[in-house]
Amino acid sequence: MSMHRRVLTLVSLALASVSAVPALAQGPVVLPIADAKARVAVEREIARAAARGLPVQPLIAKAMEGVTKQATGERIQVAVASAAKRLEQARTLLAPSTSVAELTSGADALAIGVPGAMLKQIRAAWPVERSVAMPIDVLTELVARGIPARHALEQITVLMARGATPSQIASLGTSVQADVAAGLAPDAALEVRARGVMSLLPSPAAAAASAPSGQRRP
Repeated sequence: MSMHRRVLTLVSLALASVSAVPALAQGPVVLPIADAKARVAVEREIARAAARGLPVQPLIAKAMEGVTKQATGERIQVAVASAAKRLEQARTLLAPSTSVAELTSGADALAIGVPGAMLKQIRAAWPVERSVAMPIDVLTELVARGIPARHALEQITVLMARGATPSQIASLGTSVQADVAAGLAPDAALEVRARGVMSLLPSPAAAAASAPSGQRRP
């Protein structure tokens, strides 16, 4: 079994033990960390995050990833504490979003160096009732591929303002990823694919006229 598959399997098992009920209502999370002192510290960190209303699933996944990779207890503790901090930052930046998917996406973006202000811009680009998990995930993927965060953000928010659907934005990320894997420069791939999606969208005037009430612009 590959390391990647082992990580996914262990994380899935860990998350399966956590229902939608808040962690504090279920009792403390118990993790298979060999270092007893580190295990207690990590479990306390997760309990504190739950008490602050943060999702614990990403923190459990981070801890289990460390266990699978045979990281030291200290490194797992630092990783979980850092992940909790990013989740809290994401909650502030993406307010009023509170879903696990959105906060996790925001935290992942922060982890690779996406500036917090950019998360706020993405949140402002869509109505509050629409999830921003997908556009943030695409931004994260593009930045991870070597595209400057500002350039990636500009393309994504323009598409959002023009009325692109989550699936269209997702296809942008998937297509750029495939193009880069095929040898195309990341910036060039983004330009080509963004123009392709743009060609399928209504004009700016038509998009503005059909925008849902309450939609906020970047």
